Amino acid sequence: MTRPFFRLELLSTLTFAVALAMIEGGIISVFTKKTFHGVVSEGQLNFFVAFLGATPELANILSFIWSWKGQGKRKIPFINALQVATISLIALLAIVPHSIFGLWLIVFLALTARICWSGIITIRPTVWRANYSRAFRARVVARLSTGQMLVAATLGIALGAMLDRNPDTYHLIVPAAGFIGLIAVWATSRLRVRRESRLLALECSGSRAMTPWGSLAVVVRVLRNDPWYARFMRCMFLLGVGNLMLTPIMVITLAEQFNAGYLKSILISSAIPALTMPLALPIWTRLLDRAHVVRFRALHSWTFVAASIVLTIAVGFNIPWLLFVGAVLQGIGFAGGTLAWNLGHVDFAPPSQTSQYMATHVTLNGVRGLIAPFVAVFLYEAAKKAGLDASLIVLLIASFMSMLGALGFVRLRAAMGPMIDQVSRTT
Repeated sequence: MTRPFFRLELLSTLTFAVALAMIEGGIISVFTKKTFHGVVSEGQLNFFVAFLGATPELANILSFIWSWKGQGKRKIPFINALQVATISLIALLAIVPHSIFGLWLIVFLALTARICWSGIITIRPTVWRANYSRAFRARVVARLSTGQMLVAATLGIALGAMLDRNPDTYHLIVPAAGFIGLIAVWATSRLRVRRESRLLALECSGSRAMTPWGSLAVVVRVLRNDPWYARFMRCMFLLGVGNLMLTPIMVITLAEQFNAGYLKSILISSAIPALTMPLALPIWTRLLDRAHVVRFRALHSWTFVAASIVLTIAVGFNIPWLLFVGAVLQGIGFAGGTLAWNLGHVDFAPPSQTSQYMATHVTLNGVRGLIAPFVAVFLYEAAKKAGLDASLIVLLIASFMSMLGALGFVRLRAAMGPMIDQVSRTT
């Protein structure tokens, strides 16, 4: 039954990715920055861009709600309900007015849709674990992730080209994407969870899922009891802040300095990194299979540093073609980051605390997502008011933060020494 399950999963992933592309950070940020120009001041609009770029990380903070609400409930109907909610919220983007109310409405719809999507991400691994053997599960996830990346990138390119011709086509594209997303609802509804009755009985009789208000206590406890993981998280925080500062600043800079259209902006901020990720995944997979995540991050993090430096040079010296090189480097970095995100905490966590370590990672990622984009835009606006080269200054700061994180991983690797010479990682 594995192959029929996979075919339905693939159809669901590919069609749902069409709808999700409408709220992908790089796409919706570019659309908002260019379409709502003149509705509010540039400074105000840039803060809206920052918020939209941060919605995936903000949704992570609330992801605990779904494991709590989904415990003891049938998984496929639960996922279906979240899919319908996500698609409905995305479809409503088609009627957003060209006004300040429309700006607030875009933020609300994008964030709420992201929160619903985070619920699907939270519950879906339970279905995978039930339906696929351990040996096949990793390949399933890799293929589904690759398909989703390619759909998002391809659709982003097509959307950028159409918006350059006529920005009003967005109001037709969004409902069409939502309609295609309904195919995913049908495909998912055809899935079954193997031995679900036994699974639900175990969930109901076992310990309760983590409540949203209990997540902070878990973070504090994990970091206090594992100083090595605490140092790892500090390095991740620095690296993550540097990366998250780049997203809104590049969208702003592409519009204000390079006067880039929809297509060029979406290519650099979204499509090229997404197209690069599947190509780089096999390289990072082989490295992570052989190395502890600290050793992996001590090498992988420099890809993000390189991307930041290249983008800084491109902006500082006004070299448009170098922006594309920076986007490729970002895609290479994101590919490795995706793998380490899913597996890295396993190298620290005792088997009984794996979910708590992942919860710590997710929560801290949400916190830096709440901070970094707004700090970047605040610094940008302050530098611009002071008559300085605002984009260059913020990019230099972002590069410095990423470098601090990378250097932190190198120091942590040296400090842990023999503890990371061997790693045992299951599929």
